[in-house]
Amino acid sequence: MTKKQTLLLSSIAAASTIGISSYLLKDQEKRDKLKTKANDFRKQVFKKFSDSLPIEKAGNPTTPDQADDSGDSKMVYEGSQFPTQYYNKLENMKSVEESNEEQVKK
Repeated sequence: MTKKQTLLLSSIAAASTIGISSYLLKDQEKRDKLKTKANDFRKQVFKKFSDSLPIEKAGNPTTPDQADDSGDSKMVYEGSQFPTQYYNKLENMKSVEESNEEQVKK
């Protein structure tokens, strides 16, 4: 494709996206419905990924020779802080979501 064709296709795609978004978000009811669906989808994705992670064991600085070791404890034992920071980030996100839900209820 030439540069002009690429620019033309990009312009058409951008105009289509803007047009569809404007149509969908024009009505307050449609905006609310779209927000609700987006939040539900985000919660489903977050729940799916958070359930499969052994987050309770992340950042546990036990010796790596124990039988219940998930691999994270070996990294922490050797000095890595990634599992601990990841755990703290997830806990912070949970508390922010809970406070947002409380504010919405008020």
